[in-house]
Amino acid sequence: MTMKAILVFSSIYSLLFVLHIVFAANDLDLLFRFVALLLVAMTFFCAPLLWLIDSSMNRSERIGYIVSIPLSIGIAYAYTSMNFQIDATLLALLATSLTHGGWWLLMKGK
Repeated sequence: MTMKAILVFSSIYSLLFVLHIVFAANDLDLLFRFVALLLVAMTFFCAPLLWLIDSSMNRSERIGYIVSIPLSIGIAYAYTSMNFQIDATLLALLATSLTHGGWWLLMKGK
């Protein structure tokens, strides 16, 4: 298994995470919202993005899902004003499970 996809994904995610903090601190609301949207999309579609970065990556579905679990918990935490709320957390986990489950079904036959 190649680590290229994971390295590229984590680098982009980390850069966007830092940018969202910078944009929030400087009241750049539109840029903040755009970057936040990208972070949410990257979280819930981690496996497909890993596959797009490197389609030869073995087990991208499983690795993407595993990576997306703590990220989705973080997304839920952020969207609840830095409070841990079980319903938001379960909703985020459900969303990432559905997107990754759908991706697994799509890729199962390939």
